[in-house]
Amino acid sequence: MRIEITADAARYRSVTEAFLLRDPLRHTVITTGIANHLAGMQADAALSRFLSVHDDDATVIGAAMRAAGRGVYLGELPAGSIVAVADAMAEVARDVGGVEGAIDDATEFAEHWGTRHGVGFVEAYSTRLYRLATLNFPDTAGAPRRATESDVARCVDWTEAMRLESGLPPPSLNAIAIRNRIATGRWWLWERDGRPVSVAAHQVPVFGWSRIGPVYTPPEERGHGYASILTAHVARTLRWKGLNVCLFADIANPTSNKIYRAIGFEPIRDFRHYQFTSASTGP
Repeated sequence: MRIEITADAARYRSVTEAFLLRDPLRHTVITTGIANHLAGMQADAALSRFLSVHDDDATVIGAAMRAAGRGVYLGELPAGSIVAVADAMAEVARDVGGVEGAIDDATEFAEHWGTRHGVGFVEAYSTRLYRLATLNFPDTAGAPRRATESDVARCVDWTEAMRLESGLPPPSLNAIAIRNRIATGRWWLWERDGRPVSVAAHQVPVFGWSRIGPVYTPPEERGHGYASILTAHVARTLRWKGLNVCLFADIANPTSNKIYRAIGFEPIRDFRHYQFTSASTGP
């Protein structure tokens, strides 16, 4: 087994594409991360690192990444490789603040990282990956529209509010990142009586998939089905383009999981994010 790490997203895509294509749903975070780097939408892209695991025949058998400013994200990895992956990543990105992946893999990584570097770790959040099956379209008052330049400040505020409410670690998308994404037509608002009441976005399509998120409705507008109808609208728009659709939901938020199931999303796999701490506290 051999591990390679590169900061070159284009080179990484060429090396890992066949492997990632085997299960593009499982690797939606990594594939969209690569795409955002190649499109110039990743801030401080030079600080990102892309990891691949190879067998003795040089075939890629595992993948992981660290986007600038974020923790390590674990894709599918071969059995027995987690410790080696953690050690390799530590050589190039010692300052990572956490790790996310399938629950067993993320836990093993966090335990080894904590032992090696003398830090603790706590569960920050757990998510459930869903894929769209049969879309059920709810009936809710209002209408969708694409976000525009004039909506950037609102989208920035709502994205940060969502992060704080969910207890997610920083950073949120900044104004430059959101402006760039709005310019590509990937952010939507639901309006009721002429005022925006909910926001939903989708990631750049890769390998026939597009992932919806973030989705947020401010507290004062909740209970009317705005997030449901806007998510369904974005999903239908993507379906019309011939794309498969997926999204993540916070497992601790029963409302979001309920509405996604109600409009036709089916659960696939659970993931966990551990945040590293200064004290050795364990999970």
